[in-house]
Amino acid sequence: MVALAGLPSLPRTLAEAKSYSERLFVFRPVGALPDAEAALALTHPAQAEGAAWTDDGVAHVVQTACGYPYFLQQFGQDTWNCADDGVLTLTAAQRGVEAGQRALDDGFFRTRWDRASPSEQAYLTAMVTDGETGTPTGDVAARLGRKVTSLGPTRANLIAKGLIYAPTHGVVAYTVPTMASFIRRVS
Repeated sequence: MVALAGLPSLPRTLAEAKSYSERLFVFRPVGALPDAEAALALTHPAQAEGAAWTDDGVAHVVQTACGYPYFLQQFGQDTWNCADDGVLTLTAAQRGVEAGQRALDDGFFRTRWDRASPSEQAYLTAMVTDGETGTPTGDVAARLGRKVTSLGPTRANLIAKGLIYAPTHGVVAYTVPTMASFIRRVS
């Protein structure tokens, strides 16, 4: 048995690399954790260490993390560092999310942004208007004052770098949640 993990573009990449790969593999998309599971991912380890989250503290981190496991981990760690006496309150969560967001901006998001060329950054910025939902490639082209066909290489490079993917024909989306928010902060 072989297990692979990758970005949302993995099935397409495998299909391009090997004919009939869709017959060789079972693809199971892994998305955001549901709120109840995200809350459990925060509260269970804390309980094991004798700490406790308040309901509003958990809710704040869960909402801000958008169910993304790495964000839950970052915000949870920073909330833990801000908490007093083993109680992870809303105030600690707010401070933890602020610290976590700075850490994500300086590392997680910044490394992705810096891998993009100036023209790729312009493409990513043109997607910001639509947030995390995905953007028609025609809209990206219109916002950049270009033809869709002229942006094909830029789009392909961004997909190859793992910064965007094509959830459906003619639409592109960021591969990580809240990338649009980061771009708004740095633009």
